[in-house]
Amino acid sequence: MSGSDVMTRIAVGLEQGRDGGLMAHALTLPGCAGVGATPEAALAAFERSLMGWLRFLAAAGERVPPADAELEVAVDEWVESDAAVLSGETAVLFADDLRPLAQDEAEEGVRRIGDLRGRMLARVRRRRDVNLDVPAAPGVTVRQVLEELARAQWWTLSRLGASPMAGVTDHTLARLDTAAALVVDRMTSLTDDQRSLRLELDGEAWTARKVLRRLLWLEWTLGGMALTGLIAAEQAAETADPGHGGDT
Repeated sequence: MSGSDVMTRIAVGLEQGRDGGLMAHALTLPGCAGVGATPEAALAAFERSLMGWLRFLAAAGERVPPADAELEVAVDEWVESDAAVLSGETAVLFADDLRPLAQDEAEEGVRRIGDLRGRMLARVRRRRDVNLDVPAAPGVTVRQVLEELARAQWWTLSRLGASPMAGVTDHTLARLDTAAALVVDRMTSLTDDQRSLRLELDGEAWTARKVLRRLLWLEWTLGGMALTGLIAAEQAAETADPGHGGDT
């Protein structure tokens, strides 16, 4: 595969929050982002995340630039928002988000979310005694991260008219599965008008393209955090008891 038929220019939008922090969002490869206290730090974090994102896409069978390709990370937009970016918040609407979301783009985004979810759930389900209450990051467990992923994706979809997350079982994985089903149903059934609509809700501007970008980012960041915690816990268990690990 040559670099001529795949994307080597990665368009980025910088979000500068009320706390002065910055988040670099991929516009041409939605889902990938990086946070830092300065533009340089945010872009450096973005480039580290980008490498992982490209590895994931390659493993999922998508065309990506070859490993030795020279990538151009270009800042196309720089927008201020009211989010506390350094705390993980984001509220930005880029000019790029105003482009109508094509049906095939929505379907591709849903497939990517499904691939991300699948690699994480494969780790959850490979052992009958998997413990979701292991650390995912300092001060937070895998279960808490997965609960937040389900809640945040559901809330994001409510910007496009999805019902609030109510009446759903308290079981973490069931809530996660319900949110995933809603992502598929809502994002693949948008009308032409809905894919081009801009609306204001609770002081924040939304479009279908922004919703998809946010859904992918949530799956990449929170799902990835949960996956890292599960892998670390499994490795620790296998080190303590080598006969305890392995697939079921």
